[in-house]
Amino acid sequence: MRETQAIIERVRRISAQIQQLDLSVDSSLNQLQAGQTLYARLLENTGWNPYLREQWIPVAVRAGQMIIELTGGTYAPGQVVSILAPLGHPVPLRPHLTHLLMIAEDTMPTPLIWLARTLIARGVAVTLVLGGLALEYPLELLPPEVEILRGDSDWKWPDQIDTLSWADQVIALAPSYAQMTAYEGLYYTIAQVHQRNIPDGYILGLFYQRLACGAGACQACQIATHHGDRLICADGPAFDLKEIIFR
Repeated sequence: MRETQAIIERVRRISAQIQQLDLSVDSSLNQLQAGQTLYARLLENTGWNPYLREQWIPVAVRAGQMIIELTGGTYAPGQVVSILAPLGHPVPLRPHLTHLLMIAEDTMPTPLIWLARTLIARGVAVTLVLGGLALEYPLELLPPEVEILRGDSDWKWPDQIDTLSWADQVIALAPSYAQMTAYEGLYYTIAQVHQRNIPDGYILGLFYQRLACGAGACQACQIATHHGDRLICADGPAFDLKEIIFR
């Protein structure tokens, strides 16, 4: 990671919960890929400077500009932001990907948006299942090519067996407070459909939590896998659920 600065150029309230920030960023951030995020902190003389930075998730990136989507905080045009980036790795995609199934369960699908846009531009068919709180996301913000399915709670949605059968890969997003429990349930649901013959890298879970250092030094964001402990900040956010040790 390296530190740069960004300037907030515009703030848009797009729903009761969500706002978007247009950032003017250093050209080095043009190299970020979907899945990588920013570790950000406002630089202003307000008398209140939180020790911990916040993880900011891009939903669009173009030359010298980036759109960030947030569910909290108060921001204004002209504010300067200290950014450490990139945080994490791009979402790993299976080779010869033609059909991708994304699932957002009871959380806003913000971490999936940039990836969906990227893959649609490559001609990949993308289906997005929205369940619980995710149903409140403004659909007009999604690329029109994305097929939307409205799901129920507990990872249930229409035509579930068919969508899991034709998908070349599944990428899931659960709320940060319940990710291990939620992903365990999804994994065993998919295992039943595939008769427990799940290919490596077929089902990825995106892990997000409040990060302390963001650099792997504190070891606070460890996840146990069959190949040893991994770190959300350094190795994530995407992990193969087949490799996770659910406790």
